Amino acid sequence: MTAWSGEGARRGTRGARPRSAWLRVAALAWCLAAAPVALADEAERYAPPGAVLSEPRAHPDWPCLASLLQQIVDDQGARGVNALHIGRVVREDDDGNDFVRVYWPRRRAILLVSLNRNGCADPDYRYDSLGLGWYRTKARIDLDHHVRATEAEISGSSFLVTRAWADAVIAECTTHGTELKLRRARRRRRDADADAL
Repeated sequence: MTAWSGEGARRGTRGARPRSAWLRVAALAWCLAAAPVALADEAERYAPPGAVLSEPRAHPDWPCLASLLQQIVDDQGARGVNALHIGRVVREDDDGNDFVRVYWPRRRAILLVSLNRNGCADPDYRYDSLGLGWYRTKARIDLDHHVRATEAEISGSSFLVTRAWADAVIAECTTHGTELKLRRARRRRRDADADAL
């Protein structure tokens, strides 16, 4: 039911043992029975109780968010279409910042982005390498390296998350979020590269 794709999903179905029909039916019945509890847990993990959730395209900072995501894809994205699933905007209180979490399946990552409540100052603003570096490291959850099974395994780390949290964020982003499909812009040749031709 979750969108988490672990080692088994990376290996694909080749070599996997087929499950018997009754086991699949039993698993489906269990998932359906647990669905209301799981959905409540996912919502609670995505946003704290009392937070207000809203659509990202309706947020006044949407033009800058879309521009930033394009720049991140230009910087780190693979060729072809990069589908980004932007979760609903979280607003905790009047004094805090709004933020979104963005699930990026092709990079197996969740990006953490703060938003300006007063709107987009300049959608044409270009982030430098240092600014984009924030989304390569600090504001990024690498699903292959930063996820642990339990809270105990996190052991107070500020950059590790639980699998349950990651699953909840991915479910929110893919179920209730906004999909944005972006292509990486062709990279310009540097002057040194052009001189070598």
